[in-house]
Amino acid sequence: VGDDGQLVRICGTITRAGPVKVVQEWRNFRCEQCGHSFGCRASAACGYDFEVPRECPGGQKQTKWDPKAKRPKVSKCHSKLFASLPHDETCMADFQEIRVQDDMQAMGVGVVPQSCAVTVFGDLVGVAQPGDAVMVEGLVFQRWRPTWQGKRVEVEMFIEATNVERLSRDASDCGKVM
Repeated sequence: VGDDGQLVRICGTITRAGPVKVVQEWRNFRCEQCGHSFGCRASAACGYDFEVPRECPGGQKQTKWDPKAKRPKVSKCHSKLFASLPHDETCMADFQEIRVQDDMQAMGVGVVPQSCAVTVFGDLVGVAQPGDAVMVEGLVFQRWRPTWQGKRVEVEMFIEATNVERLSRDASDCGKVM
């Protein structure tokens, strides 16, 4: 939890690569009250769903007549109603989730290797396959696993990759850059 939002670098072996999917990274919205348009990025912590602001971020001030003061009154838009605007292909990106496990040669005897989920976008999709030794740089995020009645709530740490470098095709050669 202390690394949440931090840039990290890990070295390990890819143990699993999920299917390549297409995800919408950006979506534009318009306030239904004042007409202000704004964009939102898909939230990594919410499984790449969009977190729409609680109120209009436009800060657009509206002028209304105040009958008590007998003058115009300026107020900020506090609307909570937003319409999704049509999107184009530029806001879409390829997406893949992989699992990277600790390098076995770097661990001591009797130590169980840990693994971490890594999400890759765009050109990083398909750079390496399961069995490859890689070095991953990216931002650490946390996300809630789906909740079920009678099951404990779990939080998973994962890395949103900014760079993936294949070190070798064989995990035993970890450290040799190809």
